[in-house]
Amino acid sequence: MSVKVSKFCAGVSALAVLPTAAALAQSVPGEGFEDIGEIVVTAQKRSERLADVPMSISVVTGDALSRAGIVDTAQLVQAVPGFNYQQGAFGTPVFSIRGIGYNDNSTSAGPAVTVYIDQVALPYSVMSRGAMLDLERVEVLKGPQGTLFGMNSTGGAINFIAAKPTDVFDVGASVGFARFNEISFNGFVSGPIADTLSARIAVQGEFSDGWQYSRTRPSDRLGKKDFLNGRAIFDWKPSESLSFELALSAWRDKGETQAAQFVDFAPAVAVTPLTQYIADAMEASPLARNNAREADWDVGRDYARNDRFHQASLRVDWSLSDDVSLTSISAYNRFKGSSPMDIDGTAFSAFGIDAHDSDLETFAQELRLAGSSGMIDWMIGGNYQYENAAESTITTNQGTNNQIGPFLFTRLGQIADQKVDTLSAFGSLDVHVTDQLTLQGAVRYTSQKRDFSGCIKDEGLGPVGVTAATAFEFLGGLFTGTPVSIPAFGCVTLDAATFAPGLAKSELDEDNLSWRAGIDYKFDTNVMAYANVTKGYKSGSYALVPAILSSQFTPVTQEAVLAYEAGTRFTTFGGVLSADFAAFYNDYDDKQLKGIVLTPVFGPLPQLVNIPKSKVYGFEANVTLQPTKGLRLKSGLTYIRSKVLRDPVAPAVPRDPYGVPTSYLGETFPNTPKWQFVGDAEYRFPIGSGGMQVMVGSAVTYHSSSPGTFGNTPAFTLPAYTLLDARLGLESADGRWSGQIWGRNITNEYYYNNVTHLTDYVAKIAGMPATYGVTFQFRY
Repeated sequence: MSVKVSKFCAGVSALAVLPTAAALAQSVPGEGFEDIGEIVVTAQKRSERLADVPMSISVVTGDALSRAGIVDTAQLVQAVPGFNYQQGAFGTPVFSIRGIGYNDNSTSAGPAVTVYIDQVALPYSVMSRGAMLDLERVEVLKGPQGTLFGMNSTGGAINFIAAKPTDVFDVGASVGFARFNEISFNGFVSGPIADTLSARIAVQGEFSDGWQYSRTRPSDRLGKKDFLNGRAIFDWKPSESLSFELALSAWRDKGETQAAQFVDFAPAVAVTPLTQYIADAMEASPLARNNAREADWDVGRDYARNDRFHQASLRVDWSLSDDVSLTSISAYNRFKGSSPMDIDGTAFSAFGIDAHDSDLETFAQELRLAGSSGMIDWMIGGNYQYENAAESTITTNQGTNNQIGPFLFTRLGQIADQKVDTLSAFGSLDVHVTDQLTLQGAVRYTSQKRDFSGCIKDEGLGPVGVTAATAFEFLGGLFTGTPVSIPAFGCVTLDAATFAPGLAKSELDEDNLSWRAGIDYKFDTNVMAYANVTKGYKSGSYALVPAILSSQFTPVTQEAVLAYEAGTRFTTFGGVLSADFAAFYNDYDDKQLKGIVLTPVFGPLPQLVNIPKSKVYGFEANVTLQPTKGLRLKSGLTYIRSKVLRDPVAPAVPRDPYGVPTSYLGETFPNTPKWQFVGDAEYRFPIGSGGMQVMVGSAVTYHSSSPGTFGNTPAFTLPAYTLLDARLGLESADGRWSGQIWGRNITNEYYYNNVTHLTDYVAKIAGMPATYGVTFQFRY
């Protein structure tokens, strides 16, 4: 079936790319849609037409996002080819582009795809929950973006462009009602406050009942939404040459976390008489069926998260002359969250996160000078960023590997604190050799110091057994031959050399030089070809892991990607047809991975490792066609091949999800489908004599199958899936009001984006089932 769908998608894309010349000559742009050739972007930190940007970039306007019902960064998989999303076992969002991402359960893990709002970084992916509010557009830049956007963008960067204050009064609002008793709303008000001051305020809310039901208690529900979001932007222009933009945003999420689906009982170590009750309970737990809504969780537990985020940024633009400008961007971010979860997918407390607390605080300051002189455009600048990331968990874990000698402990804590200082200097140079030929170069030097402290710790008595302190006192005594004392609620991690319990401390100092060289040729104002070579880095990292020994906190060092890309982009007059094609090859060094190590007593446990050598290559084609009045067709096709070329070196022996030694050579990257296709069709036509318009639309998203993890283990394969959405709407002649009936995943396709094996169980995280609803919009 997946092969047939792949061929169908490829055929649709090919037909869209090759319309007849006669059709183009006779066509006019679809009424009600944007002229793609005139979309302005800031991908290179300056305003320019999308048609002139010499790199792979997907742009989706705010109106298009609204029509498609895309309200979360994860949903960009429905609109951006090559972009992928995976929910980590602890609920942390993982974004990847063209196979390059970083799958870690820690909220304090630096991503490989960084999210920005108006060029202000959200350094941790968990901060992106509220980014999709009142947008002008979103720009998804593909391939390493380190020269202008810094480290942790080896896969790419996502830049959300917020709608800005207007010079005249403007107000809009929408309200929606959907399955699971969901009520959503958003709105904005914008306009001048004084002669030189204008403002825009936007709000958003989402509330619903739970969408999951318990496998053993069908009346129990989980998955409520309770989300509020807001942003205020103030523009002050005291003179023609000087402007200030202050942006304040905040959101809070008190919705419930998603429960996993239980697949299999796979004990980490051999079952003993002391842990036989665990095996009995797990083997008696019913397996989840192929139903996204069906899961299970511990009875009587509250799984409501308590996540809060606020951001303040100030941008200053000063035109020093007609050709030189100075830009300053200052930003402060703070995320505090707590997310209890059931990640074993059973009603038995095999592995439950009682609390997953995060306190992530960042400050950044960027200063850059840009200008032009004759045939040269140039930019120089510097950036400083400070991060204070504290993360902890408290787990109730009744697992086979929680036995030490005669002791069984079932409650444990983890802590990981990091302080990071990053300094960088960057510059770029564009040389317009002729009106058609441009040479580009950019470079950034980055120095980063990262201080870490962490441990697993005693959290008192669990439902069964003794405290972790008691069990680890016994273990420490076995290793050292002398009595070991651990205070209540103290660190129990043992030093890898001395076996003394305590807080593990470490530091990581790294630097690197990112660079980019490119050439582009414009055949005319709407047709160009380009080629780039780019070197990008992702910073080294520590992780929140159950470190029995301090050596499990060994960090991964920075990874590097050398990316080659060549492509073309063209737009016909009036935006009837817009298309781009790119081929890419990525030479990947030291890919970061949460691997498996075999620990004494406890069996396989997670630890970060580097894969020395791998590669990713493929191509991408995107087409937008507006062949006749009211009709718009969009399609995007991505083909990706990834391959491990060299195994990790000892002591990081390659292991499958069960801890069995293996080899990763020749394997493809997890959660990297070979084929991805997104398509959207919309037709608008008038009805009646009043000028009202009817809108009919549909969207399709296809991902081929891919491994869920390294190790060539069939149980962890992510199956292929096809999602189909539909919408039907009515809009007034003046565009002031509209209504829409919509359905998403209308065929109720069952799919999942992650399969985990953390202790004794295998569990998967399902995608959303069919949803449907109605939305009303008003614009004054």
